[in-house]
Amino acid sequence: MKSVRSVKVVTLADNLVYDSRLLGQWGFSAFIEVVDHNRDVHRIVFDTGSKKQALLFNIKALKIDLSSLNFVVLSHGHYDHTSATVELVKKSQREVKVLVHPHAFLPKFRIRKKRREYFGIPKGERKTDVQAADGQIREVIKPTEIISGVITSGEIERTNPFETITWKAMTVIEGKQVRDQVLEDQALFMNIEKHGLLVIVGCAHAGIINTLEQAFRVTGVKKLYGFIGGTHLIRPKEDRLNETIKRLRDYDLKLIAPCHCTGHKSMMVLNQTFPEAFVLNYAGRTIDTSKRLKDKVF
Repeated sequence: MKSVRSVKVVTLADNLVYDSRLLGQWGFSAFIEVVDHNRDVHRIVFDTGSKKQALLFNIKALKIDLSSLNFVVLSHGHYDHTSATVELVKKSQREVKVLVHPHAFLPKFRIRKKRREYFGIPKGERKTDVQAADGQIREVIKPTEIISGVITSGEIERTNPFETITWKAMTVIEGKQVRDQVLEDQALFMNIEKHGLLVIVGCAHAGIINTLEQAFRVTGVKKLYGFIGGTHLIRPKEDRLNETIKRLRDYDLKLIAPCHCTGHKSMMVLNQTFPEAFVLNYAGRTIDTSKRLKDKVF
């Protein structure tokens, strides 16, 4: 897999916010600028948050220019990652390719106090809505290179039994309601010159370790730089958290920037275990691989 010169990631939506100019929300969205070896800049949005107006507010406050947006990558089909796709597609003056696994469009529900609550992509943001906004839907199941040095994970192999899905959620496949394994969960892998692989995750429903292993498998790159995004360790069992930390120790990580569905306990453990690599993420945080990383608020 070829490499890119540098990557800049700006978190547009997250649970945490430290700047009074911005709004927080339960969800995740990141704006990514990739500089390739020809010094051309490619712009990607990974996930589109849960609160449309809050996301658009932050984009304006952060002065993010989406007029040349090239790609939107949706990690999975839950509302907190897919609520402003149409609006972002409309902001671009270019043809925007929207990469998403077909299962993301399935009806999704979670069970709370024996009540079924809709948890999927909101009305107005679904497949036909994106197409009506001139977004080019690309349904991807296998790893897909979107630009040289940047590739989607495809369906992530789930080889680690400690990362099984335990939460109560349902989906509808071919008219039958079944337990939702979030098979569409996907990440973005970027091979950065002199650094190695940077992994962007939405919720890591497939498991953060499974996701990192997929990065090696798909790209053939042997060096892992780090990851940014949700890890679904918000209320982990002790053995899952311990095993995750144990496995992360096997990598020489230079960047650990968890957010969204990671949870305070897991954040604290990751910070204490990897103090040199840990970078607190939040709405408005910018991580630029061409510059020295600093764990400062803003």
